Amino acid sequence: MIATVDKYLQLITSQYQNSPKFLAWLSTPLEMWYGIQMFVESMSNSFDVDTAVGAQLDTVGVILGQNRTLPFQPTDGSSAYLEDATYRKVLKLKTMTNYWDGSLAGIYAAWNSVFPDVDLLITDNKDMTASVTITGSLTQIVIDMIHHDLIIPRPEGVEYWYGGTIGIIAIFSYDSDLLDPVYFLGYDEGYWDSTIS
Repeated sequence: MIATVDKYLQLITSQYQNSPKFLAWLSTPLEMWYGIQMFVESMSNSFDVDTAVGAQLDTVGVILGQNRTLPFQPTDGSSAYLEDATYRKVLKLKTMTNYWDGSLAGIYAAWNSVFPDVDLLITDNKDMTASVTITGSLTQIVIDMIHHDLIIPRPEGVEYWYGGTIGIIAIFSYDSDLLDPVYFLGYDEGYWDSTIS
């Protein structure tokens, strides 16, 4: 925490404490430097991905190499220009992808930090493909971004296969009428995920 101008003025020796002209003269550069310090200190919050908005968030995107405008038109007809909340999620995942170690654990850690209420399961098929199952509710624009490789980190050369329809994927379950129909359905409706034992 930076000291205030008054704090600095209190450091002046006692013989000058009763010299208002000297204190006023000294206050001028101190206030200027104090203002600069305050500005510099505020920059970290202004450009923090969790607190930045608008133009500041755009600047974070430039640094990370992730434009706010999508390179495709969303299938739901909405704007390709991302609003702050969605753009923030994309930037967070982009940050984690830039430092990703290539492991499944790394993907799960990144995903869970941004989408804690949506379950992700990736199964390595051992043939340069991976099966991806997503269970939970996502907006259509996020679903589109997943299909355009803007959300889930993917190793170079590996192809992802998505099970069912992303958005809300209901897993196949016996006695599905006793369970939450959003996430569990019966024959011909639920997605049969052979990776879950």
